[in-house]
This record gives sequence, C-alpha cells and structure tokens, in this order.
Amino acid sequence: MTSITQNILNLSFSLLSPHSFDTMGSRKSKHISPVTNLTDQQVAKICHETNLTCTEVHRQYLDFREQYPDGLITREQFYECLNEVWPESHIEKFASHLFAILDQDHNGAIDFIEFISLTHKLDPNYINDENIYLALLFDMFDRDHNGYLEKRELKPLVESIYDLAGLPEDERHGMNSTHAQVKHLLNKLDKNGDKRLSKEEFLNEQTWANDERLGHFFFT
Repeated sequence: MTSITQNILNLSFSLLSPHSFDTMGSRKSKHISPVTNLTDQQVAKICHETNLTCTEVHRQYLDFREQYPDGLITREQFYECLNEVWPESHIEKFASHLFAILDQDHNGAIDFIEFISLTHKLDPNYINDENIYLALLFDMFDRDHNGYLEKRELKPLVESIYDLAGLPEDERHGMNSTHAQVKHLLNKLDKNGDKRLSKEEFLNEQTWANDERLGHFFFT
C-alpha cells in the first residue's frame, strides 16, 4: 500500500499531468471567470514566498495555463486528479477539506497563486521532513482556524485516513472505530490533557511513525 504522504506528493504531479477533462460535464460556478496573466506584483510575491526565481514562476505558470486554459482548476477537475492518485479509495471527505484550504478566496476554483502555494510546499527539493504533510493535515481539519484540533475535527480526520487507506467499513469497529481512534490520538498526542491537540502536539513525526494503529497509513 502506498503511504498517504507519498500520494499527497503524487497529487502535485497529477494536477499538472496531461488530462482530458470532461468539460461538457463540468459545472463552473457563476462566480468563476477566466483569470488574466500574472502581474509583476504577483510574481514578486510568489518569488518572495517560495524562493523561486521569476523565470521559474513564469515557466510553471505557462505549464499551468497549458493544462488549465482559463487559469483555474475547478472543483470537478481537482476531484478527478485526486481520484487518479487514489483510484480505489473514497476521496470525497479528504478532497473537500483540501480544496477548502486551497481555495483561499472561496470562489469555487483554485488559481495559480493558490496552486503554487501547495506544490511548493510538497516539492521534494524543499521538504526537510515529514512534518510538512502533518502540518497540511492539521490546517485542513482545523476548520475554525483556532489553532487546535477538537474532538469534532479529529473525527473527520480519522474517517478521511480510513477512506484514503481503503479500510473497509466492516473493519471500522472495536479498536478501529472512529471513536476509539480519536480517543487513541488524544491519549497519545495530547500532552497537556486539555482534550484537544495543538499544532505542536500534532506535529510529532516520531510519534506518528511509531504508531501501529494510524501512523503506518502515513509512513509505510
């Protein structure tokens, strides 16, 4: 089984791989309109945030526009790419949470600036450790953006891990039930006993890597 961390990395490649999207079946929000070329200010901002050169930004932008002529990745296209990465998994919960944090202006599509913020983070040339994936997961499921994962937010996280790993519904009981796994995560990671996980507590790669109940889905 390919690890979740490896498949998250594969997603950035899938998004720029040639596709024949079903444009007839794709519904575009009335709020979505084609984007114009990048401004000098936008290029400068991307360079500052990613350490890419202007030449690299323009090259990646051309690649992006070749794949997405309107300059936008629609929700349907994004989900299609995730289905390619996880062809035998139920990706709906995970895709919904990931799309929500990438679509920063909430217009129902991902533009190049939003796209580059993801792909740069996942670029193996810049990743120093596995914490980048855990940080991405934390941000995805911290829906109220208060800097903590509460019990109600850990439940869809566990369900998404199970869905991506392809764990059958009839095996999600006992110690593998969502409730039991949320309790397990809190017992293992909640160091100060406040019944929630701070980002610092969650970003404990060693604890995840040594965890036989959930960690192996990430790092094996």
